[in-house]
Amino acid sequence: MSTLKILKAITPSGIGGAELFVVNACRAFLGLKADVRLFCPAGRPFVDYSRERGLTPTTWKTSGKVDPVTVFKLARLIRQERFNVIHTHLSTASLLGALAARLAGVPSVAHVHGLNSATCYRYSTALIAVSEAVKAHLCTQGVRPEKIHVIHNGVDLVRFKPRPLSEAKHALGYDTHTPLFGVFGRLSPEKGQEVAIEAMAQLAASVPDALLLLIGEGKDRERLARFAATLGIEKNIVFAGFRKDVREVMAACDAVIVPSRKEGFGLTAAEAMALGRPVIATAVGGLPEIVVDGDTGLLVRPNDSHALAAALEAVAHDPVMAGTMGAHGRKRAERLFDLQAQMAKVLSLLNGTVAPAPRLRQEYATVKNVLRSIMLLSVPHLHEQAHLLTWC
Repeated sequence: MSTLKILKAITPSGIGGAELFVVNACRAFLGLKADVRLFCPAGRPFVDYSRERGLTPTTWKTSGKVDPVTVFKLARLIRQERFNVIHTHLSTASLLGALAARLAGVPSVAHVHGLNSATCYRYSTALIAVSEAVKAHLCTQGVRPEKIHVIHNGVDLVRFKPRPLSEAKHALGYDTHTPLFGVFGRLSPEKGQEVAIEAMAQLAASVPDALLLLIGEGKDRERLARFAATLGIEKNIVFAGFRKDVREVMAACDAVIVPSRKEGFGLTAAEAMALGRPVIATAVGGLPEIVVDGDTGLLVRPNDSHALAAALEAVAHDPVMAGTMGAHGRKRAERLFDLQAQMAKVLSLLNGTVAPAPRLRQEYATVKNVLRSIMLLSVPHLHEQAHLLTWC
């Protein structure tokens, strides 16, 4: 067929793994000769974030999951620009995008990035799960297995490439002999930074100069700082905040820690492996699909600071083992998590959904009538509703 035209839609509240994935996907799809347009609601941080990275998102104000105006506007955009498929990310975009796709008579593919409720994904033509764990979670909620396709996230192996550990530490001003461990991600309870701090308190007894770098911002920062103070290890904890040089910081770590209490995939783990660094992660969600225990890193039980501390101590006292794990991690990343290869799989799936869809056309009238009724009952947008109702 001719060049595939894809409308990507995401409705984020902040910047995290899904948002990074969307930027990477847009760039990769353009490199694979697909025509891509991005939609994001107005006023979201991701609008400026994507623009700073060379993208030009279409945007307007939305009003949550019950937003028939956005459904009609997306459907109109799909028809006017002749998009072949809408590729959605996060729950609200997936619900609104799937309804818009049915109105426009095209397929919708929802990318499920976490261990989410299946409610907003039931109306999509197909689902992409970022791990077998995410697929299993959706299946337990009644989603048909054949509707879900597992495609792991990818890492740009050109940008994320190994460099000597001592060189990376020196570049950031750290003593090359200081053991550095990093946790990357928003500061929130589900990411498990508290467990990492507790493990660092135990490690400090035998490795007093070890440092734990917490890269990211979030609502948990003050509580975590108080917790570190309570344990008397403020000097061992560095709250580094949001950093644009994440690759450089990650490359300077003796090991990257992913202490999550739940995790759909765990892109940080794949990025660390691409950089040739061992990963110490909890055995939850999709993380065991990335990290091979004893080979590319170490897996520990969630919420177990003693097991995590033992793993940190093993890495700190055996740099040869850590280096071997890092090298094996890079090879595994090259084999399984290459960004271009993974994006080609996603593009192939999107392309495969584009076919005559009689059922979607049959549902058009039903979906339109339901949305018309909702819109007529919603007073705030009467002027715009009248215009949209004329269009449909």
